[in-house]
Amino acid sequence: MGQESYQLSVRYKDFEYAVAGDREFVEEHDKVVQSYLSKMMKDDLKPGPGRRGKVPATFEIEKSSPSAPKPLTQSGSAEKPDIQKYLEKLPLHAEWQFTLAMAYYLSHFKQQPSFTAKMVRKQFREARHTVPNNIHLSVHTCVKKGYLQEAGHQELQKIYEVTESGLAYIQTLLSNMPKEQDETRIVSEDTPDFNLENNPDPRVLERVEDQALSILYIYMKEFDRQHMSAKEVYDVLKSHFDTEHSSKAIQIALSRSRPLVEKIKHEGQMHYMLTENGIDHMETLLGNQV
Repeated sequence: MGQESYQLSVRYKDFEYAVAGDREFVEEHDKVVQSYLSKMMKDDLKPGPGRRGKVPATFEIEKSSPSAPKPLTQSGSAEKPDIQKYLEKLPLHAEWQFTLAMAYYLSHFKQQPSFTAKMVRKQFREARHTVPNNIHLSVHTCVKKGYLQEAGHQELQKIYEVTESGLAYIQTLLSNMPKEQDETRIVSEDTPDFNLENNPDPRVLERVEDQALSILYIYMKEFDRQHMSAKEVYDVLKSHFDTEHSSKAIQIALSRSRPLVEKIKHEGQMHYMLTENGIDHMETLLGNQV
């Protein structure tokens, strides 16, 4: 049996509105439209000659199935993947990247071409993933980068759509992910993703502290990730730069690097973030490297 789809069609005086999608998506729009129409009908609801009681509803939700004469346009993807497995395939680091991934999932797999920040937040919760502290800021970051665009308003909420650049960004990440990764494979000779021509190279730094700080710097500059745990820094150094330091050694190195780093609590873990002094220190090392 095909998945049921729903359409919301509204017409009142000069106001027309229509959306289509799954039940959850349409019901979200239904609430907004009812609130909007109630304001438009305010004068009609006032007592007056020949007008008593409530104004009857002027719209309804129509339900159809894929076999109906006018089915919804289907997504180019074959099946809607499990949201958690979908996220696991993507090399995401920053909150705005996860936000874009959720928006792509809504648009591409759930056939919701337009959505609000509130709907993106709801998708985070459905995926059982940590919701950004400020979902509106994450959405705005995606807009600034050209991956999302504003597409109007619903009541007091902005509506957004994924741009062609946003679709291409996520699709590129999906297509570039290998089917299987060999965890024993060490990439030490060629690390193009880290842009080592413009960033400090951990392989040429002598101090453990500087090697650890260089990873914080690279991920901040290249991946827009402002903080990392000691374990994450250790994993990057071990997997991509073939270092022999223990996880404990990296943790100690980061802890004693203050005031070049600042400790912050993130999702119950201790993370490290470069301070202005730390950034200046790494750029000095980069200047010496060049």
